[in-house]
Amino acid sequence: MVDIDSETLFNAAAAIVATIAVVFFVTNVDFGYSPVSKVALVVAFLAGVFVITQRSDDHQLTLFGYGVIVTSVLALFFDLTSTFSVGNTLTVAGLLVIASVLFVLRGRLDEENHFVTGRQARTALAVVAVLTVAVLAVDVATGGLTYELQTQSQVEVPGDGHEPVQVGTLVVENPTPFPERVDTPQYAVCTAGNWSAYRRPTEPPEPKRDVHANLYIDDRYNDHVMGFNEKQYTVTLRIEGANLTGESFPVERTASCPDTETGSPYLAIFEAPEDQSPYYYAV
Repeated sequence: MVDIDSETLFNAAAAIVATIAVVFFVTNVDFGYSPVSKVALVVAFLAGVFVITQRSDDHQLTLFGYGVIVTSVLALFFDLTSTFSVGNTLTVAGLLVIASVLFVLRGRLDEENHFVTGRQARTALAVVAVLTVAVLAVDVATGGLTYELQTQSQVEVPGDGHEPVQVGTLVVENPTPFPERVDTPQYAVCTAGNWSAYRRPTEPPEPKRDVHANLYIDDRYNDHVMGFNEKQYTVTLRIEGANLTGESFPVERTASCPDTETGSPYLAIFEAPEDQSPYYYAV
């Protein structure tokens, strides 16, 4: 029967809490910077745990520390494979590499279940800490992604307007050396000016049917731009109304949806507030 004392309880509790903290940070925290910076922070923390295992004479504490490290590395591995969509083949290959490394490391343990001396472990931690600070400094100093919405001067409506028509391109540039996650601003389109000629006819007492316009950016969830690279996303729109087939309308960039129903009809594209739906506008 295993003798479980207070020391065992506290060692196990500390290991469980540390593991949960790392896994939660890796899988649930929206870090706001490059995945490289997140990896650096996790590695720095695990380096601290490694120092504890190499300096301790308590075999039980060393065992729990190794458990924290292995579990955290696996969580980080699965998060990275999911983030960059590496596919099943590379995921399996990566797991086999990790298993091979674990088998190799097993043979390097000494009688005290240590890999290196406490001093060597502290030196490694200092190096990892310096590298982590350097990575974070570069990531923060170089800024995040830049977004440029390039729109056409006018668009021609195909068919009845239900078919999407390209109205521009969103160019996302990464000025940093690290991959950054795309967080597309919310852009919207609205019909400005006099669109009465394009409203669907109705019979009284039914209210007039509005001309609807919506904008769509063909970005992908959890997409990333590699360091010093760019990606382009197609921007399309749909207009729903009457007598639209073959009609051309000017496109203008505005600060918000113009509050006017006079003058020639045109399409206004603007950055929508975060609490406002960017997909549906009518006039």
